[in-house]
Amino acid sequence: MNNSSSLYNLVLKISLVVVALFCLWYYFKTRELRNLQGMATYYQQRELVLKQLVNEVMAYSEKNPSIDPILVSIGAKPGKPSAPASPTKAK
Repeated sequence: MNNSSSLYNLVLKISLVVVALFCLWYYFKTRELRNLQGMATYYQQRELVLKQLVNEVMAYSEKNPSIDPILVSIGAKPGKPSAPASPTKAK
């Protein structure tokens, strides 16, 4: 009976260590998740602000088209198609 109780104690100690390791892993992963969620919220808010700014600049470009080259350069407004370069003939 002594052997079986020491075996049970060993199994109990091993399971306690495994549970403690899983608790630590869970703690650090949830902390990482909270940090990542905060970063995602920050970038979503920045994206909304930038979209609003682009929309305001697009509305402004209707009154003052001199800002169009800037909008074309950032891809907010389609540019005028440029003429294709003529191929040079080799002699």
